[in-house]
Amino acid sequence: MYGMSGPELLTQLKVRDTLREAERLHQVSAVLKERKAARRALLTLSRARFWRADTRRPALPSPTS
Repeated sequence: MYGMSGPELLTQLKVRDTLREAERLHQVSAVLKERKAARRALLTLSRARFWRADTRRPALPSPTS
């Protein structure tokens, strides 16, 4: 960076900041995708457990009997 003029230095710093910000956004996006996948997996598991438990319960007697 030595020997650069003021505008060149500013441009170089802006480019670095932009790259750093893009990397940060990429990391955040990856984390959010992982969290979304985990939430979906837990929801699927929860539904499966609910429906499996539902088949184990005895049927309720009808109100007319």
